[in-house]
Amino acid sequence: MPVDWESLDRDALLDLRLCDLDLAIEGSWVEPHVEKVLGELEQHDLRLRPHFWLADEWFSPENIPGVAIPFYLAHPRLMRLERQMMLEVEGGTRKECLQLLRHELGHAMQHAFRLHRRKKWQAHFGVASVRYPDYYRPRPSSRSHVVHLDGWYAQAHPVEDFAETFAVWLAPRSGWRKRYAGWPALKKLEYVDELVEELAGKRP
Repeated sequence: MPVDWESLDRDALLDLRLCDLDLAIEGSWVEPHVEKVLGELEQHDLRLRPHFWLADEWFSPENIPGVAIPFYLAHPRLMRLERQMMLEVEGGTRKECLQLLRHELGHAMQHAFRLHRRKKWQAHFGVASVRYPDYYRPRPSSRSHVVHLDGWYAQAHPVEDFAETFAVWLAPRSGWRKRYAGWPALKKLEYVDELVEELAGKRP
């Protein structure tokens, strides 16, 4: 049975299990942001219909065309708790939430269409199976990667490079052709543009 938890103090709330919270994306603060990015896919006739669910953090599982969204974004009380405990709420603003959703949709596209198996994808982004580094040292001055999420995240790994590039490409009015004119990263964006033209109207 769902627990009436909204008025609980911090310690009592922390003792609850996620299943006790009876949360859902539907009707939550994050739902219109999900609908917006799905609309962006539809504008390009991309037939990917990713699953969305609540979890501990943002991620898109390997080989699964879906996006996990942090559960705390489903309720303002939990967003306040997250800020109290972690000093920030990842995805807690409209701008950041949309950025993260577009990034994770990049992963979902990669998984659904197995894009990482393509030779041309590998030529632009690298080999997806390479091990994630324990730490990475980004080069802020690099023009070989787009700049999207904090920490120059596109430089972390080939699949992150693709997800970040896709996110920049997908964002309406991003002006990526002008923004990245003269950058090597523009070739990656143009490749994503070619991919989308090829995949338009096709189901995974």
